[in-house]
Amino acid sequence: MTESNEVLEEFRELFDIIKLCYQCGTCAGGCPVFRQYTKFNPRRIMEKLLLGEYNEQLFDDQQIWYCSMCYTCSTRCPQGIDIGHVITEIKNLAVRLKNAPPGIVAEMEAILETGTTAAISQSILKRREKLELPELPKADLGEIQKLLEVTGVVESLSLLKEESS
Repeated sequence: MTESNEVLEEFRELFDIIKLCYQCGTCAGGCPVFRQYTKFNPRRIMEKLLLGEYNEQLFDDQQIWYCSMCYTCSTRCPQGIDIGHVITEIKNLAVRLKNAPPGIVAEMEAILETGTTAAISQSILKRREKLELPELPKADLGEIQKLLEVTGVVESLSLLKEESS
């Protein structure tokens, strides 16, 4: 069985989570991303899954990466479906299929190398000093790297970098 088929088979197991969805649209209605960017629509994602349209194209669709993981959809779902979890699983399976946007890969690399997704600029540091705010704590890079190793992020990053080479 190819990696792609294994991933699709694993994803079919998520169907038990989503089969109660009756497409009321509450997930989309409360989604802050959907309000700003209507191409990302959690209801449409659920619809594709309910219709059995979970093929490789679902994992190739870059729209899944717009989800901010706020879990508003999950907390508002009248059926108690954890839609945020489903979207997270789609993202995880997309990574296993070596399909993540370059920005996501760059963020993963930055966290692994520096402990943050973006460095604090000198202007921010000077402003904090001027306002007599305390120094920002330094990230424990060793702990962060250990956490990323244990959670599989390092392995995922290796897969994604392998694909881009």
